Amino acid sequence: MRGLAAVLLCLVLASCGQVPPPQAPASSTPTTDTSTPSIPAPLPPSSTPLPTTTTPSRALEPGMTTVRGTVSAGVESGCMILNSGGEQYLLLGADPAIAVAGASVEVTGRADPGGMTTCQQGTPFHVTSTRRG
Repeated sequence: MRGLAAVLLCLVLASCGQVPPPQAPASSTPTTDTSTPSIPAPLPPSSTPLPTTTTPSRALEPGMTTVRGTVSAGVESGCMILNSGGEQYLLLGADPAIAVAGASVEVTGRADPGGMTTCQQGTPFHVTSTRRG
C-alpha cells in the first residue's frame, strides 16, 4: 500500500511540470515587433493654482511651474518643505546642496496634489531644476 501511494505521488508531481505553454496562432508570415517602448504620460496639470513666478527668457513645458520660497526641514526626517506665499510644497528631487533649511530657492517642476508620500506635510512637488533664489 505504501509503495502504491509513493508511485501515485510521483505521477502527480511529474505531471505538474508538463503543462505546455500556450501557443500563439500560426501565421504564414513572420512578425517583427516594431513598436517603441511606452513612455509614461506626464502628470496632469494641477487644478489648484500655485503661486508662480516665471522668467520670460525660459520657456517652460506645459504643466511646469516655478515657485520661489524658503526651505525648511519637514516634520519627518529627510523631508524638505518650501514655504511660498502661505503654501507649503514638499520638495521631491530638489538638489540637496541647494535646497537646505533656511535657504531661499527657486524650483521648477510639477505639483502633484494627490501624490502619496511619507512626509505628511505640504503638496508634493516634483522638482526638475533647483537654484538659489
